[in-house]
Amino acid sequence: MSPLGAAYLAVFTVGGAVGALGGTTWIRSDTAAFPGTLLFGAVLMAAVLVASPPPRMGLLLVAWVLSPLLMAVAAWGLWSAVLTDRGQRVEATVISLRDAKGSSRHLYYTLADPSGRPIPGELGRWPGSSIGASGNPEGTVGQRVTVVRDPEGLVDPRLPEELTDAAGLWIIGPGVASVIAVLCVLAGRPVTDDRTKRSRRRPAKRSAAKSGTRPRRKGKNGRRSSGTPQAGPSPHHDGSTKSAGAEVSAASPGGGVAGA
Repeated sequence: MSPLGAAYLAVFTVGGAVGALGGTTWIRSDTAAFPGTLLFGAVLMAAVLVASPPPRMGLLLVAWVLSPLLMAVAAWGLWSAVLTDRGQRVEATVISLRDAKGSSRHLYYTLADPSGRPIPGELGRWPGSSIGASGNPEGTVGQRVTVVRDPEGLVDPRLPEELTDAAGLWIIGPGVASVIAVLCVLAGRPVTDDRTKRSRRRPAKRSAAKSGTRPRRKGKNGRRSSGTPQAGPSPHHDGSTKSAGAEVSAASPGGGVAGA
């Protein structure tokens, strides 16, 4: 992994860890959308500032789009892990109701334990209700309900069935984190490496065309010959040719032959 890819992964990991605060009693669940949006934008800004401009903005944007899912899984995983580890199942009593402001009615319940002490946080679902359904059952003040509470007050009380449903989220969490990690590694690769690979794959004819020379071709004897034609033997200046080793003798004036 390149240093830039490791930096991208660290930004998104920190963003998911901070997003887990939405699963605590520090932030109400119905008001977590605004700080979550601010965190969503801050994650992209931090990732862009790591290397400006980013070498692969497209891959970085895909990882950023998946980051809210990582934040949500981290938040669900936090309260699920806390209540699984140290949660107490109690018979609580509703002491007050709060209707969240929105397009649809959604009640949040403040509870008290059997000794009458208020339980930190709020219960966001009533038994038998489902998210997004109309006509969900609602509780009233003084009504009892079985919940799993955190003795330390870090996370909100939850219904036992909510804790069972959240157990399957651990399968989604590692998958989302792995996809974001792969995208960060790919987005952090140096651009110079890709340019070097492309230059090595460039055909030889293309480079030869730029230099103005033709590639060598093999002759019949296996030797390479250049594309430039070789000059042939130049004729004699008077148009005559001489054969090596041959002599032409002139006839004697008398026409005689030296005899014995």
